[in-house]
Amino acid sequence: MTGASGTNTTTRRRILAGLAATATVLVLGGCREPRRSLSLGTAENHGFFYDFGQSLSGGVARSDVGFTLDPKITGGSVENLRSIMAGELDQALVLADVAMTERDKLRAVGRLYLNYLQFAVPAASPIRKISDLRGRTISLGGSSATTRAGHLVLQAGGVDESKVKIRSIPITGVLDALASGDVDAALFAGGVPHPEMDTSRGGPSSGIRLLDLSAEQQVLQGQYGPVYQPVTLPKGLYASVNEVGSVGIATLLLARSDLPSEVVNRVVDILIRKSSELVPPGTSGMQYLDTRSLIYTSGVPLHPGAAEAYKRHHG
Repeated sequence: MTGASGTNTTTRRRILAGLAATATVLVLGGCREPRRSLSLGTAENHGFFYDFGQSLSGGVARSDVGFTLDPKITGGSVENLRSIMAGELDQALVLADVAMTERDKLRAVGRLYLNYLQFAVPAASPIRKISDLRGRTISLGGSSATTRAGHLVLQAGGVDESKVKIRSIPITGVLDALASGDVDAALFAGGVPHPEMDTSRGGPSSGIRLLDLSAEQQVLQGQYGPVYQPVTLPKGLYASVNEVGSVGIATLLLARSDLPSEVVNRVVDILIRKSSELVPPGTSGMQYLDTRSLIYTSGVPLHPGAAEAYKRHHG
């Protein structure tokens, strides 16, 4: 028969064993490696790249993948390209026309969506086409890729840059700049409608109107190939009364070539399985977030981890 002292001894042993087990768990938990944070190069604040980066970061956070994604505000595609090649970014969003300049040195995760060039003027402006920009003050965007595309559009439209005054207006300042007359026309890019182009919150009293870029698109495609795609922006966009022809450029998600395949594999899973969550709110247009479309990366080779993931999903 066990006495009171024996019972107390057993109880003490159980308590001590429990404390030891708890301490072991705490020590092991404290030794766990923290989740790795991966950098993602986007572009200007509130631009479409940045908004997409926030959406993708949220998709990663809601998935049990063992890492987080940290979107970085950058100068856009040109800067992102340099940074990913230098190993300063883990992943980056880059327009396909920029990526093609170094495509053999890059590795793609996938083609994400079509980026629409949009050249806006006040609706009451007499400017109707690119050639009307001669003698005007214009903005070619606040990110490197948009500015690069803007220079090409001017060339395609036969406008010598010495005949225009160029200012750099960030997307958040376009409506105010058009309303004040600081610029007569402003180029921006992204989905449609662009969230920053909500004229109910400001802008010219007459609203805004987009210039038709159909002729310039044909010239660009003839010179540089299908990376500059013909697109038609719908009637009613920014209260337009007609459809407007423009230029579409695919956006690619790139990864450092030495980024572990397992990481890239999981990013692809998120792109496919959470596609409905990854389009910034209030925008529409052509998205490529499915297995068949993501793989067409304008000649940029897929990262091995991405290629493996697409084979798995396709099978």
